[in-house]
Amino acid sequence: MRPRPLLIPAISLFLSASLLAQSNQPVDPQAMLQALQDIKQKQSDSAKSQLVNTIRDFSGAAASDGAALDFYIQAVDTTEFVGRPREVTSLIEWKKKELPRINGTAVRTCLRYMVISMQRAAGATDAQIFPSVIAYAQDTEALLPVMGDQPILQEGIADNIFSKWYNLNGQLAGLQNWEASPGNIDGIYETFLLPYMRQTKDPRIINYWDDKIANETARASSSAAAFNTDRFNLTRRPQLLWERARDMIVIGNRDAGLNEMFTIVKTFPTHPDAGKWIDELKGLLRAAAASKTPARQ
Repeated sequence: MRPRPLLIPAISLFLSASLLAQSNQPVDPQAMLQALQDIKQKQSDSAKSQLVNTIRDFSGAAASDGAALDFYIQAVDTTEFVGRPREVTSLIEWKKKELPRINGTAVRTCLRYMVISMQRAAGATDAQIFPSVIAYAQDTEALLPVMGDQPILQEGIADNIFSKWYNLNGQLAGLQNWEASPGNIDGIYETFLLPYMRQTKDPRIINYWDDKIANETARASSSAAAFNTDRFNLTRRPQLLWERARDMIVIGNRDAGLNEMFTIVKTFPTHPDAGKWIDELKGLLRAAAASKTPARQ
């Protein structure tokens, strides 16, 4: 029997000869391009299939606070302790120290947002994903006072522990017009919800501004410093009202929006943005006047 070590060079020579023979074959560019396209398609199909399975896992974990915490513990165990010295002991010590600080509702909220984000990455259209996003934003805004300042809600979804566990950075890091942090409700509205509502002339955009103004007014009113309350009433609140009036025009309530803008300018003539507002309102009024001018015969 030939000594086993000699098999390696023999195989290497065989492979080298085979590759050399292939390299000398004439190139068919079209056939090669088609083959590459087929390979790329298979890779894409495989990635989508894997994403579907991941969505199923995350959806199950987001079913309850308890399931979410169990999933979080698995993520920590797999990414931090498996295969390392004192694996079991280290996990027990981590649970004793860190688990009491972790809010299960916050973890579940993060997982819920990651499910929606993965659906986006899998190709869901704006129209398909909008109902899930607006429901998430409304629910999460109501829960924020209960959840408190949890790091899992501030971290970007492409880099958190779940993404590390499931290797999701490539799918989630490149999402366009998408907020990265599950707890940044303003960011979710500004990057996705408000642009979509403006595009579709959704009247719920006015509800957003009403709620935002009410919430910020309540926070300012609860401030111990009268200066903060006055500054809000004279500076921040007029800015919010102006944005609301803008969107009234966008969704088709032009006259109501123009009247609101005119009232804001008259009421707050010394506001830092007053000059800019006046110029903007002039442009809108000229456009409105032009649209009412009958065409010449």
